[in-house]
Amino acid sequence: MNLNETNIYKDYLGKFLFILSLVIFGLMVFLIIQKPFLHIDEWFTKGLMTLSLRDMVHITAGDVHPPLYYITVWAPAKVLNLLHIKFDKIILMKMMSAIPYLILYTISYTKIRKDYGWLAGGLFAFTLIAMSSFFTVFSIARMYPLGTLLLVCGFISAGEILKEPKLKNWVILTVMAILGAYTHYFVAFSFIVLYILLLAHILINNKSQLKMWIYSAIYGILCFIPWMFVLYNQMIEDQGGNWSNTISLDAIFEFFSSAFTSSSDMLIQTIGVIIFLALFIFILIQYKKSPKENEFILFGFLIFIGTLLSGILAAIFFRNTADRYLVPAMGVLWLSISILVSRLDFKKLVIPIVIALLLFGAFNLSGQIDEISKNHDKLVKDQKFLDSINNNDSVVIINSKVKLVHFYNELKKGTVYEDYTIGHREGARDWAKIYDNKNSKFLIPDDVNKYKDKNIYMAYRDDGTKLDLPPGYSLEPVGRVENCQFSKLIHSS
Repeated sequence: MNLNETNIYKDYLGKFLFILSLVIFGLMVFLIIQKPFLHIDEWFTKGLMTLSLRDMVHITAGDVHPPLYYITVWAPAKVLNLLHIKFDKIILMKMMSAIPYLILYTISYTKIRKDYGWLAGGLFAFTLIAMSSFFTVFSIARMYPLGTLLLVCGFISAGEILKEPKLKNWVILTVMAILGAYTHYFVAFSFIVLYILLLAHILINNKSQLKMWIYSAIYGILCFIPWMFVLYNQMIEDQGGNWSNTISLDAIFEFFSSAFTSSSDMLIQTIGVIIFLALFIFILIQYKKSPKENEFILFGFLIFIGTLLSGILAAIFFRNTADRYLVPAMGVLWLSISILVSRLDFKKLVIPIVIALLLFGAFNLSGQIDEISKNHDKLVKDQKFLDSINNNDSVVIINSKVKLVHFYNELKKGTVYEDYTIGHREGARDWAKIYDNKNSKFLIPDDVNKYKDKNIYMAYRDDGTKLDLPPGYSLEPVGRVENCQFSKLIHSS
């Protein structure tokens, strides 16, 4: 098989993978419409859509994420409301998460295919939706698809800087980095790693670009300074809280395998880690032989590794790291792997690797399609429970602003209260603090008789804490939505 024939077969394979990714994407959209579901944090996204922009940013600042993604969901909802166009909130949320993938799909077909060939473009499109938990993550109304799009665009711009450092490439990289930092902090970690790699390249190969690097870095930092004060407060609030965790070796192993699979099966994880290590060692060898040709690919691997290591440090000092936080960095990794595979021998390496990836993809997709179906059934059950307590006879006390956003619109037919801290007792009116520790704060009526004809429920994060209620009070669990426990307050007088 001569070189021309090899390229033709690579093109055919790339086109097949590209079409296959389109079919899978269509399946994802079909499932979103036919079996809508809400993941644990999507209740929060849904609740934010009804707030003013000011309140939305304020509430987001009290959570653990920056606000840009929420604005991208809030804005179209407000426009549709202004135009008096009826819409389903869940479907709108999901479609806004699908749009970044459509843009990535377009990038695969245009930029990547043009620069690296059909096989690289098709393989990237396929892996981006079939590897790990991408299928589920892209169907979840959260910030990971947008973060992936911004990081991939920034990464491609960095690749252009390596080849030809034009001003427009630095501008694109800077804008993507700023938007990425306002989308998710782990995207910011990835961009920090990318900037460090670019600095090393500049110091070794092209010191004339050092001024542009400094301008880009400083401008990015200046644009993020307004949110840094919020980030500091979020870190202080989060440190030592429910999310903090000491990272384990099992977790680190799982993170490295997460680029290939979301399975908890140790054998499958081991295969994923072996493949990752084999590809990483191979690109190191190739880089040593031809640094200029392979530097961009190596950057993709190092960004994933650097982001993962940043996540480990974050888990040790602040909060637990979930593998979904690594999804944007996985996107960059898979772009690098796709380019690398497209350069390999077709018969000896490309075919076996693609077959292995197809098997991984089939395994991942089957599990995630089943998970979406289960999540849909769970949403139906959760909604039925919330409807059962959403009436004039209900008083619901929710123990945080974030949880209040989750469920306020689902319970507003009754009376909904957020808890008060000690400093806000004056505003509590007929409510008195009866329970307070660093994890939970609750209020109950001073005058219980005022609510003798009401059912009083407490909604709080179920973190295993035993609620030490005063004598005469008890809680009767009545339902649970995701990680929020709903209990009926019983007072025996």
